[in-house]
Amino acid sequence: MEMNPKVQKGALFLIIFLLILFVPLAGYGLFLKLTGPVKTTGLENVNHEFYFDNKLWFYQDDGTLLGTYECKTSRCGYAINTINDEEYGVNSVAVAEDEPIKIINNRFAVLTDTSDTSVSEAFIYDIVNGVSYQQAAYLSAKDYGVGISGNLLIVENASHQYGVIQLSDIIAPVVPIQYTFIGLTDQKDETGKILADYFIVANENSWRLIDQNGAMLTSEIFEAIVDYTGTYLITRSEEGYYHLLDYNNNSILSEDFSYLSFTDKYLNCFTTTNEFYVYDIANQEIVSQTYSIEEDDEVLTTVDPNNNVVISINNEVVETIESD
Repeated sequence: MEMNPKVQKGALFLIIFLLILFVPLAGYGLFLKLTGPVKTTGLENVNHEFYFDNKLWFYQDDGTLLGTYECKTSRCGYAINTINDEEYGVNSVAVAEDEPIKIINNRFAVLTDTSDTSVSEAFIYDIVNGVSYQQAAYLSAKDYGVGISGNLLIVENASHQYGVIQLSDIIAPVVPIQYTFIGLTDQKDETGKILADYFIVANENSWRLIDQNGAMLTSEIFEAIVDYTGTYLITRSEEGYYHLLDYNNNSILSEDFSYLSFTDKYLNCFTTTNEFYVYDIANQEIVSQTYSIEEDDEVLTTVDPNNNVVISINNEVVETIESD
């Protein structure tokens, strides 16, 4: 049967119209498929991989699954510890390069998930409740790779100001985000986490020790605080010289040192003339021999089980200072 020319022409127009309508829609669907977020397939992560099926999988040491996070970009994973303590000479724990911030309190992960390679990002993710705080992301964060006691985290905002938050049932500020630097020294609790009784903080060109309540424990100090005891501070000048002060900014030893550190109640003194000795701060006296040292010499002081201080140079014990 021969088709009516008018019907044939109308059918042709209909086909052309449908092509105009659906081809762009098909193309747009392909665009979304190529550029949109990858969808998970619901596969079972039998090997307990961290990144699997476009998700991050969080497991306890015994293999129990805590929860998952669905990635939005390919640059998705744990945030890396961003530590600038060494810039100021702070005696903080040594951290391997690219050390991630581990799960905190079996509940919180500090993640990054951005396709912008020029942007640093560290946001909190509540693994148990599946809640992401990506809208309140930080520029950087640090827990020194071993964790900070009290489930604390040092964070940096977009204005390069530092503060401290605590990750518990709620995410609460401990130290206001208002400092140009915050650091902790290498002192650990019985679980191996960094003690957070005192924080070293800086504002512009002055330094202080503060506690978790924000109370000022020292006078304003005008050199970087690199270490402390309950009574004394070791500071480092911009020229790289070390000094011993009390909490009221009074100088205890007047000379410049190339390096100072604490061992128990003693002070390890490296002079600018390449000599080393141990100083008893309380009794204000040198209690060891004075040793000439070379630039590459490794000098180590440790406390033995009898509370004696043992001095070793290049792995050879040279002197033992008996405890009182």
